[in-house]
Amino acid sequence: MKQIRYGELGKRVSVAAITIPVIFGVILWGRAAFLVLVDIILVMALWEFYNLAEQKGFSPLKFLGILSVLAISSALYFSHGRWMTELLSAILFSILLLELFRGKPNALANAAITLFGLLYISLLSSLILIRELPVRSGSNYRMGGWLVILIFSTIWICDTVAYFYGSRFGKHPLFKRVSPNKTWEGAIAGFFVGIIAAVGLHYIFIPSLSTIDSMVIGLIVGILGQISDLIESLYKRDAGVKDSSSILPGHGGFLDRFDSPILVGPCVYVYLLLIGF
Repeated sequence: MKQIRYGELGKRVSVAAITIPVIFGVILWGRAAFLVLVDIILVMALWEFYNLAEQKGFSPLKFLGILSVLAISSALYFSHGRWMTELLSAILFSILLLELFRGKPNALANAAITLFGLLYISLLSSLILIRELPVRSGSNYRMGGWLVILIFSTIWICDTVAYFYGSRFGKHPLFKRVSPNKTWEGAIAGFFVGIIAAVGLHYIFIPSLSTIDSMVIGLIVGILGQISDLIESLYKRDAGVKDSSSILPGHGGFLDRFDSPILVGPCVYVYLLLIGF
């Protein structure tokens, strides 16, 4: 049985109690306010990712990467990604050109890490596409906000149950090489409770969403949310750090707190498109 660190838990609850109402308010309001919220998360998460790379001795083009994720999120918000091919081509050209004249060691790795990092973190921009779905479909604009809140709430419930159940009853390591404290018992509990939470929350937030569709969203969260968390743990372990940063007391960094939506967001968005939401 693993011991729950109640000091850290208290910090985590305090920060969540302050930030979650603000985040949910911005999500419901949407529009440029939500774009700014996502941009803050993108910038901080990418900065932390590049810091992990620097721990390994590499030198990513940090400011170009940040400008690039902001350009991608803006393109998705203002034009639904119509010029994405041209934008990504310009970003790639800029990375190669700047790396050519930098004179830094590990040029190949620097360019690759810069590009991978901004593409990896930019997957969070799928939340903008989900939030703005009603604009394209002509439905109630607030529905996009409730969808994003449903996703976040399901992720947080899944994570919380996996942590507490795993701490209390976990015996079998889920992926010891990557995250020794995560267990199969916690992951399975989080998976099933995530599905139940998504179904229950859809009756509160989006009654028009079918039970089957909410179950699929819970399934995506229960599987990909936890895989995404393991992927981020892999990067931290490779860099030899516990958290991506210490900016959020009890939570670590932005990358620690928003790692699950990196894979969950795009998959939920594709699913919503497939069902014609």
